[in-house]
Amino acid sequence: MSTVDTVSDSRSGTHFWVLSVDKPGRASATRSGTYTPAPGSTRESAYQDIYLSVTNADPILRGATVAFFSLEPNRL
Repeated sequence: MSTVDTVSDSRSGTHFWVLSVDKPGRASATRSGTYTPAPGSTRESAYQDIYLSVTNADPILRGATVAFFSLEPNRL
């Protein structure tokens, strides 16, 4: 099972993500957090997990267009 954390805690996830979405004329949002993928996960499945986490948390954002997405390892 993958874990999406929308409250960014740099110690919690293996990856850090940023997602910006927009529904023209209605709403836009940028969220960030950490993510720990399940074994065998793909970048596409991570994107879907994160997108659904963000848009399900705020119903007005459901179906929003993605303006920006970044997913990178969460260590320096």
